Amino acid sequence: MYQQATQYPNQKYKTQLCRHFTSNGVCALGLRCQFAHGPQELRANSLQPGFVEQVIPANNFNKVQGVNPMIVNYKTQLCKHFNPQTGQCKNGPTCTFAHGEGELNTMPYLQSQYQQMQQQMKQMNQQQLQADLTQQILIMILTNMEHIFPGQQQILYLLKQGQDKAKQGDTQGASDIIKYIIHDQERSKEEKQQYQQIYNNAQRHYDSKLKEIQSQQQQQLY
Repeated sequence: MYQQATQYPNQKYKTQLCRHFTSNGVCALGLRCQFAHGPQELRANSLQPGFVEQVIPANNFNKVQGVNPMIVNYKTQLCKHFNPQTGQCKNGPTCTFAHGEGELNTMPYLQSQYQQMQQQMKQMNQQQLQADLTQQILIMILTNMEHIFPGQQQILYLLKQGQDKAKQGDTQGASDIIKYIIHDQERSKEEKQQYQQIYNNAQRHYDSKLKEIQSQQQQQLY
């Protein structure tokens, strides 16, 4: 028994690779994306001359379509909307549930690996984000510290060095210069209080900016 040719939303559906998925391994649109998430999802361009949509035998559908391990829980449960007599489902080719036992995903370990990869990417992005923010905060602190020591050329020179180190990504070196200046026994109580105020303002800016970026990242996933 043969099912009818699959109906797609448009003629170009899944005929090109998704640049977001190719670059990042993740696409914010998920199943709504019109582009292919990997070579296994690519189909021939129906605009090409002589194109004929392939008719797939119902009992061989899963062998041709394949299992997409890039979607968590993909085809791990039977579809409630699939009619085995007509071979139709109201969700069409974008359905993530199995249309019969032959489509059930028997490779859950791939999903586990994908989840681990997503978690690792998230951690790497988080670490890079914090590193970039730390760099910005150090530059902010070092720049504002110049107002504490007007006319003190030696300290101003050190602060400039600290800014250069921070811009080059040497956050440890920049931090050491701040500590060297503030922990100097010649620092007055007023200078230390001014520095503490600069530090507190920078810390509040860091926390606020981090929450803002994390919120934007969460929104992009939905």
